[in-house]
Amino acid sequence: MKIDVDFVASMAQKLVRINSENPPGRELEIASFVAERLSELGLKARVDRFEDRANAVGSIRWSDGKTLLLLTHLDTVPAGSRENWRNPPFDGIIRGGRVYGRGAADAKGSLASMLGTLKSISDSGMELRGQLVVAAVADGEGKSRGVKRLLSRGMKADYAVVGEPTELLVCTANKGRLTVSARFLGKPAHPSSPKPASNPIQAAMEFLLKIDEELVENLPSHPILGRATIAPTIIRGGLADNVIPDEVEVTLDRRVLPGEELEAVMKPIRKIAEEAAEKTKIDFEVAIRKWIPPAESDSETEIAKIAVKAVSDKIGRKVKPAGFAGTSDTVFLVHAGIPTIILGPGSLEQAHSPDEWISVSELADAAEIYASIIAKVLGRKT
Repeated sequence: MKIDVDFVASMAQKLVRINSENPPGRELEIASFVAERLSELGLKARVDRFEDRANAVGSIRWSDGKTLLLLTHLDTVPAGSRENWRNPPFDGIIRGGRVYGRGAADAKGSLASMLGTLKSISDSGMELRGQLVVAAVADGEGKSRGVKRLLSRGMKADYAVVGEPTELLVCTANKGRLTVSARFLGKPAHPSSPKPASNPIQAAMEFLLKIDEELVENLPSHPILGRATIAPTIIRGGLADNVIPDEVEVTLDRRVLPGEELEAVMKPIRKIAEEAAEKTKIDFEVAIRKWIPPAESDSETEIAKIAVKAVSDKIGRKVKPAGFAGTSDTVFLVHAGIPTIILGPGSLEQAHSPDEWISVSELADAAEIYASIIAKVLGRKT
């Protein structure tokens, strides 16, 4: 199947130009756009609205047989300060063979490649066996409410491919994401008569120092995912520059490996917070703000073998299943009993960064790989 490279690049541009930052979670416009494209490409498509969010879902059934699901997410992380961007985040500029903009790599590039694959199938007139489902879901950067909704409403498949920026590696495992809040509670005071022992800033400093000293170097490792990680991402506190604050809140991002239990991960964090609060003689609270479990599927499943061969054939050398360092919707598909791999164009090094980009050539390669997987899983109708 021949891939229309100009079409794939154009789709990436148009998707980037639709702001779908999460928060706040503004997927309705982009879901409507995607549903229209799916319909034009011959799929039965719909916008699945829920609360203030939206998924786009399309399907085409040629005959009885297997069902293959292609899934990725519509939302992006916020673009942040425009001053950090040399290329405006929602202009979808193509320069030097790259599409620039928020979400280009994570994960609108995967969606553009999927649409390019569908166009190649439509243009070829090929009829396959079974059913192909394409789902572009809400809240992939949040609590995965989009994929959870589809599964709760009966979505099923024999195999799934989740589009994320894997650099075209076939990933059979990904880290989970735990977001933890540690609040240190003191009493406002005048800084001319400070009491360091009751300053929540001191407690927060002690907490972060101990996290770095006691946890970072002792985190476990996984054969294909590498080490777990923990990092502070947000610090909030302070009433005024002349007041000892009443509280300071520290947010931690902990990437969790398959096999790690949630309570075992939380135990040392709580212990360090307790010690920091005791040392500074103030109260504290530790809470889980977000929990997306890790995922791991058997690298010997049929979909993994098919995907590995498709990638190997495309790049001209044999590849092996790898691990995806980020978090994805994969865990919910795996828990629903759907053998799933993660595969898409782009790099996590570009994702979430200013001047995020993805190469047009990699978009086209991904579209070709997706097409090969579809043809192998579903097979030509005879």
